[in-house]
Formats: sequence, structure tokens, C-alpha cells
Amino acid sequence: MFEKLFCRNKTLIEFLSENLGLQKNCTLSRLIFYLRKFEESDMKIRKITPKWIEEFQFFLLYNANLSKGSASLYSSALRKYLHLAVRDSIISKSPADFVKNIPMPESKKLPLSLAEIKRLSRIKIPGKLGGEVKKAFLFSCCTGLRISDLRELTWSMIHAEGDKSLWVRKIQKKTGRAVAIPLSESAVRILKSIKIDFVEAGARLHESLSGSDGCYVFPLLASTKTNTDQYLKKWGEKAGIQHVSWHTARHTMATLALENGAELKTVSELLGHSQISTTLRYAKSTDKLKKAAVNSIPALPIDSGE
Repeated sequence: MFEKLFCRNKTLIEFLSENLGLQKNCTLSRLIFYLRKFEESDMKIRKITPKWIEEFQFFLLYNANLSKGSASLYSSALRKYLHLAVRDSIISKSPADFVKNIPMPESKKLPLSLAEIKRLSRIKIPGKLGGEVKKAFLFSCCTGLRISDLRELTWSMIHAEGDKSLWVRKIQKKTGRAVAIPLSESAVRILKSIKIDFVEAGARLHESLSGSDGCYVFPLLASTKTNTDQYLKKWGEKAGIQHVSWHTARHTMATLALENGAELKTVSELLGHSQISTTLRYAKSTDKLKKAAVNSIPALPIDSGE
């Protein structure tokens, strides 16, 4: 009885901080930061009202110096954790259900071209973490793995098949879906630059990979609390590219695969999407896809004379 009463009296920041302790989540960390700026008294969850949600969303949009996309991201995160509070019987219904969420603006970020990837690959990111961020980003361009999956990628998730091809097989952190991704020559080269003996032995050295770096493929990325987006932004600026982010790498992999003839369903499975409609966002009419679509139409029996 006392434990139930204690749970019902939890403050929002207390509840969010407990969840932050269970996972590495930059979005949740930033949400807590903006909540502290908005409401110093730290509202008890059971006292949060739809009006309070509206006021917090207004704060995110107009007083927190955020883009509309970031405001939408933090508003959505708050909704997610209020629903978890319902699951934990802290509240019976989420007050956010009665308030329209901040709509996420349509992304205008573009995938990288092959020329842009080549330009980036020639530019060094300073520092040990910077070097690992560069390799992880380029590996994502080859595989479509999210930053959350790159952080927890271990050598034991890389397998050799009978034909000696290498595959990443893992459960996605975000969706819980299993993905199996064959590694291209470019992806294998990146792995060789990290641990050549592992790759050349056919990815069968899991048992020997204990030690200071654990068994993570990108150990610094796995352990850092630094916001690595800053590395990507500065890297992109040096290359004269304004849209370099972790999602850019995933977007790039999907678009390049589709432009070079991969089936939409196959790309969807590689990315671990539950619905093909999600993958369609990456296929959104690049010039190359438009040309391919038009060129696929057979010559029409048209008499151009008057």
C-alpha cells in the first residue's frame, strides 16, 4: 500500500530520471533539461493537466529557442513517458491524450551522393572518438544501422556464412525487430580497419574478444556521453555539406539501394521497418528515380505530325 502511494506521488522529473538511468537516451536527457527550465517546482505526475501540457508545448515552441522539429521530438517523448506512467499505475490516463501534439515538419534533409561520401571520407575528424564517429557513420551508410544500433553493435553480431560473406544479425534497439544485413565490400573494409584479424578469420573469433574494449565494434561510441552530432556537423561543414547527421547515413543507404535497383520490400527489411510506407519516405522521388521511372516506359506509337 505504501509503495503504491509512493509511486502515485512521484514527480515527473523523478520518474523520467529513473528511466534515464536504465538507458542511454539523449532525447530523454534533453527533455529533462527543458522541463527543469520550464517548471522548477517539478510537477507531480498525477497533478499534470492537459493545460499544463499545452503550456509546456508552447514553451518548447516559442521560449526554448528550439526548431519546430526539436520541439515536436521532446513533446512526443513526454507523451511516451506519460503513457509509461499509465502502464506503471501512477496515473489512470495520460493528460497528453487530450492535447494535440506538435506536428513534426516534413524533413528536407537529403541523402548523400556518392561524390559527397567520397569527399567526407577524405576528411579526418580529430580525436579518437572523432575517428570512430567517422567510421561508424560510413558503416551506417553501408548498412542503414541507426546510431542506437551502432552503439550496441558487438563483434558477436557479425557472422560468416557458408559463402564467406559477412552479415550483421541483431535485434534493433528502437523497434525490437530482428534484422539481417549482408555486408558490402565497403562495410568489410571499415571493419578490417578496426580489427583486421577478426574479419580475415571469417568473423569466428568471438571468444577471444574480451578485454578493455569489451566486444563492441565501436567501443568509444558505445560508452561516450558526448553528443556526437557536433562531430558530424563540423565534419559536414568542412566538406561543404550542410545535412550530415546520423539519420543522413541511414537515408543515404536506403536511397542508394533503391536508386540502384533494389526492391522496396527488400530495403524495408534491411532497415527493419514494420511497414513499407515508412520506407517509401526514402524513395521520395529523387531525380535518378524519376528518370528511371520515365525511361522504363516503352516507346509510345505517337505520330508527332500535325
